[in-house]
Amino acid sequence: MASYWASKAQSYRKNSAAPTGPTRSGYGRPKPGAASSWRSNGTSPDPPATATVPPPLGKLIQTLRSTDLDPKSKEIATFATIKDVDLVTSYNWLDGKDPIPTIITPGKPPLWTPHETPQQLSEDSGTYYRDKNAARYPKHPMEPAVVAFLDTNLALPAEVNIMACGSALGNLLRFVSGQDKLFRILVQKVNNTIFFIRRENSPTEVIPDVRGYGHSFPEAYTTWERDLKGSGSHQRLIRYKFAGLYLVVRFEADGYIQPKSPTNKSNTPKGPAATDVSINDLVGALSDSKVAANLSKSTTKSLEVKAGGSIVDQKHIFDLKTRSIKTRFTKDHLAEELPRLWVTQIPTLILAYHTRGLFKHDDIQINDVSSDVQKWEKEHLSEISRLAALIHKILDLVAAAPGGKLELCHQTVGKLDVRQQLPDAGDVLSAAVKIRWEGTALGLEVFERYCPNKRTGQILTGLVGSASTEVRIDNEIGSVHTQRSVESAPTKLLQDNGKTNTNFKRDDDKEMDEGIEWDDGSEKDFTACSLECEYCGRCSY
Repeated sequence: MASYWASKAQSYRKNSAAPTGPTRSGYGRPKPGAASSWRSNGTSPDPPATATVPPPLGKLIQTLRSTDLDPKSKEIATFATIKDVDLVTSYNWLDGKDPIPTIITPGKPPLWTPHETPQQLSEDSGTYYRDKNAARYPKHPMEPAVVAFLDTNLALPAEVNIMACGSALGNLLRFVSGQDKLFRILVQKVNNTIFFIRRENSPTEVIPDVRGYGHSFPEAYTTWERDLKGSGSHQRLIRYKFAGLYLVVRFEADGYIQPKSPTNKSNTPKGPAATDVSINDLVGALSDSKVAANLSKSTTKSLEVKAGGSIVDQKHIFDLKTRSIKTRFTKDHLAEELPRLWVTQIPTLILAYHTRGLFKHDDIQINDVSSDVQKWEKEHLSEISRLAALIHKILDLVAAAPGGKLELCHQTVGKLDVRQQLPDAGDVLSAAVKIRWEGTALGLEVFERYCPNKRTGQILTGLVGSASTEVRIDNEIGSVHTQRSVESAPTKLLQDNGKTNTNFKRDDDKEMDEGIEWDDGSEKDFTACSLECEYCGRCSY
């Protein structure tokens, strides 16, 4: 089936030229699960859209058949339901002239602003990307979500077994359901979390031959509010329990519906009753815990994080689809969307029917699909149980894989190839963010500041247990060093030059690791330090 991927790339080659006009708004109309283009304010140019030959395939490790999952699926059926859904965080992609990719946390989805009078809209035109996160941040498409996660949730990574994009989970669900959609998914283990990331032929692969009004309609019927002007899309991360595992799922939200009155405000994921919580409230809460982070500062060299927006409860989020009025009573559009809505736990589906681009108020349906999603889950327990069994099988395989990496390739209906992941796939996270994730998962709440001498790289500070610690990352070699005493630290805590430091002892063991330098109470000056002394903080000119 390698020839399929070559023909797939060739079919997109006519769309490979860089567009000349501004990016249009994107909402994933072409088919369920397909990614859409960026939702732009029209002020920034498109990045180049390229279609390349498919990445090479690694060595085949094993072929999984959906029927092989049946014995395990029967054992795990009791746990094959989604429970305990929480909003973890959210962020907006910001469009603009700044060459550095920028996100706003927690951001906010566009507001549903319908028209009372009929609206005649132009058909979609423009360039729309299959995976906008990859197009924006091609080297590490999941990293912006991880950064937003770490900035607003200080201790959750230890409770995350899987972090995945909704598209990847949707593709696995299609496989166990016997559907013929072909896909590739990168799988990587970072500490105790397994990441699932969709893989296209190219990060900037485009959707060919887009037709209809799935992009022009949301431009006309939703509005970015005040400090979110210039946003391109709103991404959300929810956490839920499934198959005995905690999953964090990233997906794009089309918008939200404003509650009818202040008394209807709902609970935020972690705080008191409110529909929207300002970023100032979040920072204030962090300050009260003595672990405040500067959310408006760049977290990595290639990604800028700005503070803005407010949290919107998941129950106000909607998904949006446009369809021809001719199919309103001849096709069950809701049934088509339920598997995807189950994965993302979106409670509202707006179906907007049109007559040659004319949208009338009475032809726009706002459907509460919460009960429909629950009913679908019960009626499709067989497929969902297979999905649960498949996920557990993948976890076992990646745990035994060299480097904790695999690639999943669905090329034949009913068969899923598990392959070695080749080096060209890269890593799910950059070295600096990977260390943040691993440190936070192990109990080290990490925040950033920069040392006076730019040559010394980043200084990460935070808390371990009840004591303060300081951790330095050398940007060039990726090593981590502690500079202050640590109480009640986990035995397995930090990495040094890529190797896990397993000699770290708890304070009550009356021992200390040779790599730990106890603080004498004086401030350290790194100005005269270099790599030779490992930036000890005691050098003088």
